[in-house]
Amino acid sequence: MIQSTIAVITGLIIGLFTLIVSVIAVIEEWARRGLQALGVPHQVQTALLALLLLLLVVVCFRLFGRLFGVLIAIVLLALLLHALFAPEMTAVAF
Repeated sequence: MIQSTIAVITGLIIGLFTLIVSVIAVIEEWARRGLQALGVPHQVQTALLALLLLLLVVVCFRLFGRLFGVLIAIVLLALLLHALFAPEMTAVAF
């Protein structure tokens, strides 16, 4: 019984984490498309998206506490590294 309870709680935490990261990825993709539609140069896009991701990290720490904030920060840093080192690939699959 305890193992099933732990499994349910772990599943809820992972589900919530996946939902949060998916929303953040959608926001990042929406911002990228918006900047491309405005004709912003690629280097400026990368800088603005890096600032947006850092802002989202701060918001995640404030809204979801330290546990989720740390997990989301790790994923967002991975997205930032992806944006910096593989800019031709705009979509991120989860």
